[in-house]
This record gives sequence, C-alpha cells and structure tokens, in this order.
Amino acid sequence: MELLVSLALLVVGLIIGFFVGRFAQSKKGAGNAAQTEKQVKEILAQQAQHHIHQTRQSLESIEGQCDVLKQQLEEYETLLEQSGDDSESKVPFYGEQATTYLRNNLKGSDGSKVKRVSDTQPKDFANSGSGLFVGGSGENTAEKQ
Repeated sequence: MELLVSLALLVVGLIIGFFVGRFAQSKKGAGNAAQTEKQVKEILAQQAQHHIHQTRQSLESIEGQCDVLKQQLEEYETLLEQSGDDSESKVPFYGEQATTYLRNNLKGSDGSKVKRVSDTQPKDFANSGSGLFVGGSGENTAEKQ
C-alpha cells in the first residue's frame, strides 16, 4: 500500500511540476517577446532611415539630370533660332567646296581618259587566273557556259 501511495504522490507531483514549469516559462517568454519586439522595431526604424536616405539621393540625382536636360534643350533652341535667322550660313556647305575642287581638277584630265571596250572583261591581277577572269581575253561568259 505504501508503494501505491508513493506512486500516486509522484504522479501528482509531476503534474503540478509540469504546470508550474509552463507558467514560469510563459512569464519568461513574455519578457523575451517584449524585448524581441523592441529589437525588431529598432531594426525596422534603421531600415526606414536608410531607405529615406537612399530615396533622397536618387531624387537629387534625378533633379540634377533634369537640370542638365533643360540646359541642353535651351542650348538646342537657341541654336535653332540662330540658324533660322541667318539666311546665309557662316560655314560653307562641304558640297560646294567639293564641286569646285572637282571641276578644277577634272578639266585637265578629260583628254587623258582611256576608253574601254565593253565587250572585253577587265584584267585579272591575281598570280593565276581565278573566278570569272579565267581564260583568254577574247572569251565571252556565254561561251563558257
């Protein structure tokens, strides 16, 4: 009988010990949860500050690019207005100079042109005949085929 009473007291002690342990752990857990929550809030506040700082830098960069773009647009408008006002451009057109140059240089070389016969193929300057230019100068491409 003593054994039965000892076992019953042991079981009751284990049950009471289990509930007391759970209660003590929940109290500790509540304190740890509050501390953990506080740490999470601090981390989130730091991340928010960092995000705000990066956003401000991005905004300043975009504003700088907009200012540069506005300046370039104004310069372009002033160039268009200047070119529209002047009927004579200050810099001569390249084609006019080239035409004059070609006229002056080609007048003397007109008599020295060699007239080609369209029936013959051009000479092949390779070491040995190759491609279309193989064969004699009198052959025609129609005859080869």
